[in-house]
Amino acid sequence: MADSWIRNLRDAGDILKRARSPVELAKALVPNQWLARKVLNDEAPAASSASPTEIAQALRKLRNQLKTEALDEDGQVDYAKLRSSPTFAEMKRTSGLLQAIDPGEMTDDATRTAFWINLYNVLAIHGVLALGIRASVMEVPSFFGVVAYRVGDLVLTLDEIENGVLRRNAPHPATSSRLFDDDDPRLALCPSYVDPRIHAALVCASTSCPPVAFYEASKLDAQLELAALNYVATDVEVDDANRMVRIPITFRYYESDFGRAAGVRLFLVEHARGAQREALEAAFEDGYELDYHRYDWSLNSMA
Repeated sequence: MADSWIRNLRDAGDILKRARSPVELAKALVPNQWLARKVLNDEAPAASSASPTEIAQALRKLRNQLKTEALDEDGQVDYAKLRSSPTFAEMKRTSGLLQAIDPGEMTDDATRTAFWINLYNVLAIHGVLALGIRASVMEVPSFFGVVAYRVGDLVLTLDEIENGVLRRNAPHPATSSRLFDDDDPRLALCPSYVDPRIHAALVCASTSCPPVAFYEASKLDAQLELAALNYVATDVEVDDANRMVRIPITFRYYESDFGRAAGVRLFLVEHARGAQREALEAAFEDGYELDYHRYDWSLNSMA
């Protein structure tokens, strides 16, 4: 219990020292529903009558431009280049087209999940650029609760996409509260189940996040599986000297999505390969405890 309290205090200190002003820090203490949202695509789109096919093509074009211009092989983002790039202008234009989408028309899980993961990842990048963030999203500690897109008639923040939609309105890890009321129309956008592999795909513009990637409904299962395999291979280590298995703190924040501690252990073993899998199986059989990497809120930007 003491270790958990110390860890929480340390994490709060990381946020405290990064906030750009006392005003921004104070906003982090206010419930999300009381904050003014920063809807980044609220201007009327130039092509409000665009067809769903045209919107899908525009989103794919933006994805390809981001991959070509602004992402390196490790999925890090060149924010400095993007700020003055035509791709940023294209991002603003394309995000406006989201107002012409009816998200309720997406009915199968793969389509919904791929769409919302991709939208989350683009919105996080857009938010960094729009808010002038230079070193960390924690310069604006309320970042995830206020940065939003309008999709059709609905507005969703980063928090609401992740915890409201993709996690099916599960309690927020920081507040333990649910973001949607029982009659919220956005509940209809949720997939039919929570796929814990989304946590290897959602990118919160920080160094401790997985690399930025984009997902396609027709390939989603294979792509999420690869993301989970890479996440475990890169960020999980067995510390025999201290009888610990050290893992991303994401597994603690979202432990319920994996099936509590036992589910986390199973997920790690199932998504490890070769010597790492053997080491994990031996460690858990021998009673090793889980320990968590400290979260690095530094911007996931190219060096």
